[in-house]
Amino acid sequence: MTKSRRISRHVKRRMTAIACSILVLLVMLFFLAPFVWMIIYSIYPSQVLQGGIPDLSANLTAGAYARLFSDTSFLVPMGNSAIVGISTTLICMTVGSACAYAIARFRFRGRQTLLMSMMTVQAIPVIVLAVPLFILLRSVGLYDQLFGLILTYTAFILPLVIWMMVGFFEDLPPSLERAARIDGCSRFQIMYKIAFPLAAPGMAATAILAFITSWSDFFLAKVLTSSNAVTLPVKTAAFQGLFAMDYTSAATAGVITAVPVLILTLIAQKWIIRGLTEGAVKG
Repeated sequence: MTKSRRISRHVKRRMTAIACSILVLLVMLFFLAPFVWMIIYSIYPSQVLQGGIPDLSANLTAGAYARLFSDTSFLVPMGNSAIVGISTTLICMTVGSACAYAIARFRFRGRQTLLMSMMTVQAIPVIVLAVPLFILLRSVGLYDQLFGLILTYTAFILPLVIWMMVGFFEDLPPSLERAARIDGCSRFQIMYKIAFPLAAPGMAATAILAFITSWSDFFLAKVLTSSNAVTLPVKTAAFQGLFAMDYTSAATAGVITAVPVLILTLIAQKWIIRGLTEGAVKG
């Protein structure tokens, strides 16, 4: 009887594992199918795909990639996205890491309130702030300027950076910093020589999240730019015309936009998961 029960439990666990694997596979197919179809559209001739049943036996071509990488009107938005993403990430990480370290190591009145008020920025829908931001940037001459986009993204991403980094700094043992103080290190030396190197994995994950957010944003970039500071997501959407759409160019631009994000996500997936699970304030 005991043996039969063991077999029954083993069969149940096996069936549960198989069911979970099938569910995970279906979810992966659901999310990956659009990206795979986008890749197909980018490497097959457009006339092959416009019929009722696409002819996937046709010869592959990289003509769409060559055409876009030789088009200045596409390279400029790509450069704008890189400038905005890198600049926003550097500013957020420089300022946010220092602020997060101070919040993690110093106890002061209103500390929790300050952190919660920072996160309210993340809770406000972007669409609510779009029109005020448009009016504000236009009034100060920063509309359709890269610096205006950088400031806007920094305002939205910096609270998230601080929130995540506080959790990483609180995980560091204070005894190391006390030993450094005994050896004569100043607070700034402790921060830059001990705290930041020890929290490097968390800082890397947070930096990647900040870059992905600023690189792939479409809505704010669409509202706050018109021609000079157009970014890659906005340029990709522009391939949809009034009466027709260049599917091949749009798919190729979409692949080019998504590839850096996918590469960074795959490289730092463990750090990102740790940042999302541990990036909360204790006590």
